[in-house]
Amino acid sequence: MAASLQKMNDAEKLNVLVKFITKQEQYAVPGASVSIPADIDGAGLNKVIQTFLKKSGATIGSDFPQFEFIVKGQFLVGPLKKQLDEDDISLEKVIEIEYLKQQPPPTPKDSLQHDDWVASLQCTDKWLLTGCYDNTLHLWDAEGLHAGKGEKAHTLTIPAHKAPVKAVAWVHTNSPTKTFVSASIDQTAVVWVWQSDTNTVECVSECRGHSQSVECIAVSPSTKRFATGSWDNLLKIWSLSRKPLPEEEEEAADDDDEQDRKKMRGSTKKPEKKTPIMTLAGHSESVGSAVWMSDEEVITGSWDHSLRIWDLEIGGLRQQFNSNCAIFSVSWSPINGTILTSSADKFIRLYDARISDGSIVQQKYVSHTKWVPSVKWSAVAEHLFVSGGYDNVIKMWDSRRPKAPLYDLTGHSDKVLAVDWSNPKFIVSGSADCTAKVYSSEKDV
Repeated sequence: MAASLQKMNDAEKLNVLVKFITKQEQYAVPGASVSIPADIDGAGLNKVIQTFLKKSGATIGSDFPQFEFIVKGQFLVGPLKKQLDEDDISLEKVIEIEYLKQQPPPTPKDSLQHDDWVASLQCTDKWLLTGCYDNTLHLWDAEGLHAGKGEKAHTLTIPAHKAPVKAVAWVHTNSPTKTFVSASIDQTAVVWVWQSDTNTVECVSECRGHSQSVECIAVSPSTKRFATGSWDNLLKIWSLSRKPLPEEEEEAADDDDEQDRKKMRGSTKKPEKKTPIMTLAGHSESVGSAVWMSDEEVITGSWDHSLRIWDLEIGGLRQQFNSNCAIFSVSWSPINGTILTSSADKFIRLYDARISDGSIVQQKYVSHTKWVPSVKWSAVAEHLFVSGGYDNVIKMWDSRRPKAPLYDLTGHSDKVLAVDWSNPKFIVSGSADCTAKVYSSEKDV
């Protein structure tokens, strides 16, 4: 017993040599190695850093930032020694510990009421587009949302489809003439032109070719094409170019669907009928998510448990990676070149398709307690992303911290169906509680 107690005491007194480094020069401390207790945690390391900064003349007040700590590419969660042991890192060597200012928590800004489930949404620098299960699209003023105007930020309702809207995507937003695309269970994708200065909208193209619900839309980086995935297991590529319609076509008789859509939007012009310029087959179940890596590469995630990368130059499959459950959502980061997927097994996975040896699954993130239908990388931060789950929670993550999210964003009373972080200022989410939630987000400096 005495020997065991002595061993425990020795462990408690164990110290390690560490060297603190940071890319945030305003918080840099001397680079010499220092000895600290091996069982120190994040709170203790914050005190060490503050002590160094005090000695260099910094004023440590209540508003002084807290720091996160990274050891061998992983955020420190819990005691230092435990993480070193788990990663088989020797305590006899000098341990480099990187520290960075803690990411500020997102704050709730608005809750936007809809008449049915909000299944899709995307936010640009000035506008939020939402797609609803009551067949409508909604446009919201993002500046108004930032000011907390709520429903007063609502700009336009568009009776867009004959069945629930499953996906939306902006195409052009840098002029008063803005373009976006919507997709629906009615098996169509529709291209819309919105004149924001007059607040009028027109359906310019109806894209038909899928035989079942269109589940996802993705616009190419050049904005010349877009991709759709469907319950018919197919990926289709469409052109966004539009030829002027001859006058006689403008006056031609419309079919019933076109007449209904004209009545809904108040337009007398006939939309251009489009067919896909390419169809890519291979998935054996629904294509639930698609994202472009470049103008010639599209990634898809499917209910058939596979993640696939398609090469449009050859018109076929380039790479395939198999998972153990249905993949609901895919997000690719042009900043770090990696792929996130969310799945039915509650996990989020980080893939690196550039790896030729070993597993391309670089990390698994677990915290959600039910299905995770949506995941999205930050548009500006290399390591940050958000996810939304059937557990009613949105989570903000750092990719270097797989064991726990940075923050849980609550507020929804039913399952989260979609999340978006295209606008760095806002995290937005759509839910089966018939609301879209808006959270302000601040990128760490």
